[in-house]
Amino acid sequence: MKIIISFIFFCVALFASIAPIKSDFKSCFNKNSPSLVKFRGSYAIAVSSDRVLFFSKRYQRGYIKRDPFLGLYLFRYKKRLKAIKFYPFNQVRDDVGIIGKDRFAKAKIVSLSNGLDSFAKMNKNIKVNRLVSCVCCRAFGLSIGGRSFIDSDFILRFLDKKRVTYGDIGLKFIQRGSGIFVKERNPFFKYLQLRKGDKIILVDGKRYKSVSNLSKYILFLKPGKLIKIVYQRGKHRYKQIVKVKRKLYGGLIKQSYLRYIGLIVGHDLKIDRVVKNSLAYKLALKKGDKLLKINDKYINSYKDIKKALLSIKTKEIYLLFSRDDFQFFVHFRR
Repeated sequence: MKIIISFIFFCVALFASIAPIKSDFKSCFNKNSPSLVKFRGSYAIAVSSDRVLFFSKRYQRGYIKRDPFLGLYLFRYKKRLKAIKFYPFNQVRDDVGIIGKDRFAKAKIVSLSNGLDSFAKMNKNIKVNRLVSCVCCRAFGLSIGGRSFIDSDFILRFLDKKRVTYGDIGLKFIQRGSGIFVKERNPFFKYLQLRKGDKIILVDGKRYKSVSNLSKYILFLKPGKLIKIVYQRGKHRYKQIVKVKRKLYGGLIKQSYLRYIGLIVGHDLKIDRVVKNSLAYKLALKKGDKLLKINDKYINSYKDIKKALLSIKTKEIYLLFSRDDFQFFVHFRR
């Protein structure tokens, strides 16, 4: 008991006084590196005696569970493993250790995740599928290449849920000082009263201090749940009850807002797929149709789709397509 208390005191004192140096993470490397195993040309992290956590941008077969938004996979492993335990991300500090199978490094967290729009980042480039650890040897993330990593809140939810889905209320947020503001509004969430520039005051009675925490709260909600948002526009405050929908894209699933009417559009501006029974399906759009124009905006690149949709002020939307050298409009109300 005295040893455990002394170790906890050491961790608290270390964070409270001076930042750890690289050699401080050597004991974590010795403790946790056996939990990394070679897997499919990379490494995987043991999360039980017979299961491993693995990240890949490419689709993998033979998995137990998959999160296509984050590229996380859970696989069975034939040999008995020494499992790692992940802890809630709010317990970590800026300085972390990156634990590999054969080496370790020290890094600093420089930014947090923003929903599924951006992953948390470190100040160093780290190879994929390395463990992010604090100096107390607790696991707080998985590196995914470059400077990015998936933080442990997402990992814990992935391991806990039988099937991973995410919630969406049609809003993206930005941090300005201590305030959180609406950065972007999905044009197909027509019931939303909130607009770009509105300041978020309360969500379900709680005041959030970071975009990362607010975005996670919404993402982790079950579709169909109603939440109450208090927001400020100018000098006035307003309230709205918002229904959470199932998120359709984000993270590694790159798509435009047209996904919300059933259109999967490629970067060549041609339709890759039309979701059955969606609005796009009812409008008789087909795979291969090429998008040319949204209302009065010509579409010359994939980025133009988002710009054109966000600029629409009316409820009427006209999409111009070409099919076999024949041009045609489809029209609907959002």
